[in-house]
Amino acid sequence: MKIIRSIAVSFSLYSRIPMPSFKWEEEDMKHAISFLPLIGAFIGALIYFSTLAYSVVTIPGIAYVFVLAVIPLIVTGGFHMDGFMDVQDAKNSYQPKERKLEIMKDPHIGAFAVISFAVCGLLWISALLIIYDNRFANLVIYGISFTFVRAACGLTSLKFPKAKKEGMLTMETGNSNNLDVAILTAFLVISGGMILYLDLIAGVSIALVLLLFTVYYHHMCIKNFGGVTGDTAGFYVVAGELVMALTLAIVSLLTFPIYN
Repeated sequence: MKIIRSIAVSFSLYSRIPMPSFKWEEEDMKHAISFLPLIGAFIGALIYFSTLAYSVVTIPGIAYVFVLAVIPLIVTGGFHMDGFMDVQDAKNSYQPKERKLEIMKDPHIGAFAVISFAVCGLLWISALLIIYDNRFANLVIYGISFTFVRAACGLTSLKFPKAKKEGMLTMETGNSNNLDVAILTAFLVISGGMILYLDLIAGVSIALVLLLFTVYYHHMCIKNFGGVTGDTAGFYVVAGELVMALTLAIVSLLTFPIYN
């Protein structure tokens, strides 16, 4: 029962999926971040079934690609994208760390956030066009990647230094323990193993790129903010999804070129 309540809290925090209403206790929040990958699994399932539906419904391919692109935004309500945009505004402000943290809390958006959102969207659509034009397995891998990146995000949120002693991320991870690390690691290994099973080259490439991105993320957070926050976790999810999609697109072109 406690696990079910923790899963419900996780879905309520990290998605727009309706959950039963109940009074949250501290114990319910304790393991919420451990089940963040389940939202990724839900997104992946929607992508899989939408792909099956597309195979029997006649709609333009570009329209289907846009559907694939907006599924994560609809499920999460733009929760992670908001963090991504806040981080872009803050780190490009070239202000001291304290001021950058204040900028991330500001509900208004700046030019860098808008520009970054546009660039991210265009790159995402480009990657999906390539992935869609290749084989079905690549779309399945794309769907699984949402679980993979959220498991990695959960681990970074637990293990990397926090920028603030207060805040949403500190509240979510403050009472976490080795069980949470084990759960997130299991999600990471299982989702990564599924990708490797479907395509060894794509799996190794995606894992390596996400690892390099994680190293960059750690350096960027320490340099700009003094640690990770809830907004930087959102940045990690969105940017991580993007670099994996781009990697999969490149591997698709090299392995199964569209044009001979």
